[in-house]
Amino acid sequence: MIKHRIPALLLALSPIWVSASVYANDVKSVDPVASIDTKLTTKQSDIDAISSDYDTEAAKLQKLKNEQATLEREGEELVAKQKRAKSALDKQYSHLLDDPETDLVSFQKNYQEAWAAVKQNQTDQLNKKQEITESEMELAQLKQKRARLKTEYANLQESRIEARVKRLETELRQTSAIETSYKTTCSTTMTLGECASQGRHLTKQKAVKTFREQLLNGLTESSIAQQNVNGVELNITVQETQILRSGFEGSSDYYTQMKAQLQAKPEPVAACKLLNVSARYCLQGSNTKQKRTDKTWATVTVRSDQYNDAVTINGINYGSTPVEIVLPTGRHQVTVAKEGYETYNRVITINGNDTVWVKLRPNKED
Repeated sequence: MIKHRIPALLLALSPIWVSASVYANDVKSVDPVASIDTKLTTKQSDIDAISSDYDTEAAKLQKLKNEQATLEREGEELVAKQKRAKSALDKQYSHLLDDPETDLVSFQKNYQEAWAAVKQNQTDQLNKKQEITESEMELAQLKQKRARLKTEYANLQESRIEARVKRLETELRQTSAIETSYKTTCSTTMTLGECASQGRHLTKQKAVKTFREQLLNGLTESSIAQQNVNGVELNITVQETQILRSGFEGSSDYYTQMKAQLQAKPEPVAACKLLNVSARYCLQGSNTKQKRTDKTWATVTVRSDQYNDAVTINGINYGSTPVEIVLPTGRHQVTVAKEGYETYNRVITINGNDTVWVKLRPNKED
């Protein structure tokens, strides 16, 4: 049973418990990514608009070039026609020497009209070239503006990743007060102190696991973070504990109810790993060295090459492999046993999330 209600007397006596809820509210009150998303949407609209203008201008330029090509072809035909008209007029002039009555007016008119058409075509070509030049300049400006907008958009995307990382880093550095309980079965060979110690350890273990689940579920980008959480050092620490109730229930069941103050102190690149982005976003302007003064808890998985074995850690039975538990960093006694096989018994040192692989060997025949 997990409760987040904090008794008023406990709040008065322990100020540290207050910071958790206040901090959580501060985290959720500001979303640094939202404003960038708005800017990205606006910038994309600007890019779409300028791209539309660019396409329109490009189509206009192509049309102008096609019209220019048509004018050039027509110009060649008009020049040829003008030359024919001039040749015909020259012939008429030569006939005029033999026949003074030779008609020149119609030939002169044809030549003048042909020459006027050539001049008009040349003017049209000059005007069209000017339009093409202006269109090319406009297209170049639109291209330059679109390139600038795309650069700004790319910069905003970079800023968005940085903002996502910072938001997640803030959300990960969370402190929370968790009330939890656990019922364990004590063996008949255990003293009352050993039974109480086991109860406290398992209850604290449950609190760490619960805090880890709540931490990941409460992230703004919880889905992607949980997809990438394997191998990420969250470094959960138990800052303070208070036993609310403990004692035997029945003959061998020992009940422990505890209130624990927990905090995550993730590795420097934790946010980048969880978001699956480059570690450079987490290392910019930060000191990657962390001093660990508190004992952190890590997720440890025990696997073996056999089924129906028995895993015992620090004297506590956790069932058969595979077993995934949270343990405080440091040295732990790990035992994996199965009938007919040699017992695996090692002291391992846990510095962070890890997997212990066990190969059980068959007992040697006498």
